[in-house]
Amino acid sequence: MQSVSSKWLPALTTDHGVSTKVNVLYNGAIVAEDIAFVDGSVSVDRGSDVRRSLSLTVDDPAQFPVNATDRFAVYGQQIYVETGIRYLDGSVERVPAGTFVITSVSGNIHTGPLTITASGLEVLLKRALWDSATSTKGYANAAAFLAYQIPNVLPGASFVDSSTRGSTTALATKTWDANTDAWSAFRELADSVGCELFCDAAGTFRLVDIPDPTNVAVTPVWDVSTGDYGVMVSALMELTADGVYNRVIVTGENAADNKPAVKGTATITNTSDPLYYGGPFGKVTKAVSSSLVTTSAQAVAMASALLAKYRAPNRTVTLETVPNAALDAGDRIRVNYGAAALPEIHVVHSFSIPLGVGSGGFTINTVSGKADDSA
Repeated sequence: MQSVSSKWLPALTTDHGVSTKVNVLYNGAIVAEDIAFVDGSVSVDRGSDVRRSLSLTVDDPAQFPVNATDRFAVYGQQIYVETGIRYLDGSVERVPAGTFVITSVSGNIHTGPLTITASGLEVLLKRALWDSATSTKGYANAAAFLAYQIPNVLPGASFVDSSTRGSTTALATKTWDANTDAWSAFRELADSVGCELFCDAAGTFRLVDIPDPTNVAVTPVWDVSTGDYGVMVSALMELTADGVYNRVIVTGENAADNKPAVKGTATITNTSDPLYYGGPFGKVTKAVSSSLVTTSAQAVAMASALLAKYRAPNRTVTLETVPNAALDAGDRIRVNYGAAALPEIHVVHSFSIPLGVGSGGFTINTVSGKADDSA
């Protein structure tokens, strides 16, 4: 969760207002500040190539872009959004909701309104193709490659390695051909070290470990509870076997570095776990191959990280709650259902932030509920 004051979470359980500020940028400069809008939301999704996206409705039809430099045109114009709480004393606290590249504008040019769609900064890397063949040769690790190449492809971009493996795992040699997209290469590198790569709400590209809901060392950032002074409105629970695996096998072989084939395996072996390999759930294996994996230790580490990802979808909850704009995908939250069920720890997978009072509810989709042993 983003850094907020000690007033933030308690305020969510009582009366408060919403405060949102939307600026338009072009070529790095603010061209319109605190623009008027009638509706809008920011979608956040760990499963998407572009983690954050924006939908914004502007009432004034005169704002439909005519010239390439107009504020809502699609020629590099960006929208920066911050949103948060207006406290009962009138003070305001907001957090970044994202920087977005405008991708489309539509609407009735006579009466309005205009619907503006925009994508997170990852879209600029998805659009960019390598100008020439690009290799990992000479880079010590994935973090070093990303730290150089992301700003090289997207000047001015910032990168932070927040992972435990991005800078500690030796990087194998791989070359991507010219005219292939850079973002796919960057994501492949992240996968090879068991990490996720995305652009965060503040506009920084960040490499992080794949969140593991079974890791008891990570403290939940928010208590989502029902009842008096709770923030939960409703909860829909689902169990599924679709896309769920209890063993991951990672293989790698790299001719460029003259490395022999390696293999690593991660398996759910705890017989108290309903997904354990060879139990009633069966033997359900996910096989992954990467030429960036060149040691058995790396293969095992990648398999272990991916097992946390591929076992997670078996238990999901869709929560309707009071909006919390500081929440982030990958956060661990404590879900307290009251008398209906025991409390659980969940990893946030996706949600949508309403930007106005009438902009809809706050729905959180989570994965891999785990009993809260501290309850």
